[in-house]
Amino acid sequence: MFDNESVRAIELLNYFSNMEHRTGPYDLNKIEDLKHALKMAVAAYCDYDHYDQTLNNLVEWFDESLEHYDTVTWINMTREPSNTDGLAMKCAASLSKASNNFTKLRRRAKENLSVILKVVMTAPDAVQQDVLGKVYDISADDIDNRLNDLYFYHLETAEYQYAIDDSLDVFLKSMREWSELEPEPEQEQDFEPLPF
Repeated sequence: MFDNESVRAIELLNYFSNMEHRTGPYDLNKIEDLKHALKMAVAAYCDYDHYDQTLNNLVEWFDESLEHYDTVTWINMTREPSNTDGLAMKCAASLSKASNNFTKLRRRAKENLSVILKVVMTAPDAVQQDVLGKVYDISADDIDNRLNDLYFYHLETAEYQYAIDDSLDVFLKSMREWSELEPEPEQEQDFEPLPF
């Protein structure tokens, strides 16, 4: 992805805009690269999830608007498409396509974040402490399920942040809270099961 022409274009962008966009891949064996990769992956996931949710809502809202303001189009969208308003149908199709594409983008961002989180969460305690601010003791066999729980917890409890650093701070806070909610190990029951 970082071909010479792209690297040169990024260097020019950085020079003229006083920015510091990366011009090469991450080395996840270096703490600073790992921290930066995590920050960017968290922000990308949070942004794309927010956009995906917004588009899904927009699809639903537009559908309700059509139902109320252009009932003929709404009732005929699947029944008789030739008897619909062309512009309304273009809008519905555009929204649906955008929503589907952003769902794919969100999924890819989640996969990328999961890879980085797995690297960090299976790293030595000192690395976890430095990158995450806390040590997480999660087995390799259970990490996928636990990460899915984390994503659900974060999205249900955290307010969306647009700024990259804020997004990371909120995500790390969610991780700390989520880790405190870990289910206790199953205990043996003290009662006899019912006979049926």
